[in-house]
Amino acid sequence: MAQGTKRSPRTGRKTTRSGKGGRGRGKAAPATVGARLDAVLAWCDALWRRAGAALASRRAFFSAAGLIVLLVVGVGGGYWLAQALVGSPGTRAASVSRPPAAATAPKAPPPVPKYGSIDELPDLPRYSEAEGQPRPVYEERPPAVTPVARRASADATWMRNAIAFQDDRSRPLIVIVIDDMGLDRPRSRRVLDLPAPLTVSFLPYARELQDQARAARGRGHELMLHLPMEPMSSVMDPGPNALLTTLADDAIRRRTAAALDSFGGYVAVNNHMGSRFTTWRPGVETALKLMQARGLAWLDSRTHAQSVGGLVADELGMPHVDRHVFLDDVDSTDNVRQQLAETERVARRQGVAIAIGHPHDATISALAEWLPGLRGKGFVQGPISAAIKRRLRLE
Repeated sequence: MAQGTKRSPRTGRKTTRSGKGGRGRGKAAPATVGARLDAVLAWCDALWRRAGAALASRRAFFSAAGLIVLLVVGVGGGYWLAQALVGSPGTRAASVSRPPAAATAPKAPPPVPKYGSIDELPDLPRYSEAEGQPRPVYEERPPAVTPVARRASADATWMRNAIAFQDDRSRPLIVIVIDDMGLDRPRSRRVLDLPAPLTVSFLPYARELQDQARAARGRGHELMLHLPMEPMSSVMDPGPNALLTTLADDAIRRRTAAALDSFGGYVAVNNHMGSRFTTWRPGVETALKLMQARGLAWLDSRTHAQSVGGLVADELGMPHVDRHVFLDDVDSTDNVRQQLAETERVARRQGVAIAIGHPHDATISALAEWLPGLRGKGFVQGPISAAIKRRLRLE
């Protein structure tokens, strides 16, 4: 048989194969295309397998390379971090041989003082609150040479303004000075009702000051000016136009002159607060020279143990005395009574005692009890001018 049939293994279709070479060429083309298609598919499959193998090897390569890079970065970074924290050998050696500098916190700006810039009158504190507990009792040592004031004549202002007073020098003299007068009007009036003569020291920024001073003189009391000065404590305010250690010389003169002009008829000046200012010689000298030029005396309240007020006054030949006892550092009637008893002891020991108090209820009550009995105890109650005259041995 010249022709036969065969089923294709791939397509399942029947193909005819002829024994004669010329016959059947058109029918053989589908078999050839299928074979070629099979070959292409096989080649693609092989290529895919080779590509997969190559890709797998590349993944392994890049994975390994990535691990190496990470290792290098980790080692290098660790070394750098160690150097930063510990330092190189040279740095470590330097840190051992040279101790680290102590860390210093930035300085806070100093508080701005309120002095001279308040609009309302301050609540006036006791001396212990403003001055850091000054000594409540101070006794004078007798001077090596009898002090002589250069202006001790009757023409001096302090002599002209002194009240009429007959001193009994056979008896110890006690002078009671009441500071901070003029602000608390009701209590200031109660002070003026106490047995005279007291010495009342008015603040220069009190209202209706001349009228209050005139009323005090009418009750038989002697007058002083209570000049505000800078305390040690920066939180305490001595009041407007106080004398400060930060002021130039011209400013000190202007403020002192303004205070001296606030009213008239007073004998002497004493310091309100002033524990800082009275230790500053240049400022004290400037202020006292103005007082001396006006013929005034000086009472050093001694709110600081290192006050130079008395020393400067001596050098200027200016009449002056010092405070001996503070009556009301503790604002209670019992304490004021104790300080009044101490005033008596000081007066007996040295012949004169000057005690300073304030228009407090306890002080006023204690003085009202104590003053009427002074003469019966052998004392003389007198004004500040009497103490100055005794110190200068003036009649």
